[in-house]
Amino acid sequence: MFFAGIILVSLIGLCAGSFANNVIYRVPRKISVFKPRPFCPDCGHGLRFFELIPMFSWLFLRGKCRVCKKRISVRYPLVEILCVVLFLLMAGYSYSAVPLWIFSFVLLTVSFIDADTQEIPDGLLIFGAVAGVLWVLVGFVLPLPRVPVWWDSLLGVVAGAVPLFVLDRITLLLLKKDGFGYGDVKLMAMVGLFLGWQLVLIAFLFAFIGGAIFAAYLLATGKAKRGTYMAFGPFLCAGSLLAFWFGRFLFDWYIGVSI
Repeated sequence: MFFAGIILVSLIGLCAGSFANNVIYRVPRKISVFKPRPFCPDCGHGLRFFELIPMFSWLFLRGKCRVCKKRISVRYPLVEILCVVLFLLMAGYSYSAVPLWIFSFVLLTVSFIDADTQEIPDGLLIFGAVAGVLWVLVGFVLPLPRVPVWWDSLLGVVAGAVPLFVLDRITLLLLKKDGFGYGDVKLMAMVGLFLGWQLVLIAFLFAFIGGAIFAAYLLATGKAKRGTYMAFGPFLCAGSLLAFWFGRFLFDWYIGVSI
């Protein structure tokens, strides 16, 4: 029964990952995620059913389009595998799994879209926020795991959005340019619904450490110069997931050491 559950969740994660690839490619290009049918971005060839099997089609076709033979990015199976891993990790939270799957799906797609375009689509954030609100509301009735109380979610929204907004205003005032996009502000407001105010602070900690390390790497290797804009959404998304899994332990440890 246990292994059957793993297989089922993995299949759901693969399908969700395939849809995530669709969203990542189409949403920035203003193409409907439902039509036309999936196609090769190089030659426009409409994909057949055997070319749409998550991960396995990429392996079967050896990472190339069947018609034009152009290489298909390894990112496609990577996104599908990441989605499976996230879904399996969230599956252990019982009835909370579905909203947490949506949370993971939104963070995954936002990460790749922001990395590509330095923009975060409002539609994805609204989708995640609705799931977060419903999750908290249902938590009034059912004893769902990891659901923050309503006031903690509200404080999480404030703790997620306000610091980035203030930092952006300060950066604009001192350096005459934006420090953070409003997409990042809205992203962390959505994250706050799921994490609550304490874990949002931990998410910021992880995100700024990760972002600083990556920025230092870019500067050291000459791949970026000072003042170059860098997509911060992927670090916020990764930090939010790490905070969800490990933030409570880290927060309690810090409080224990401080006291």
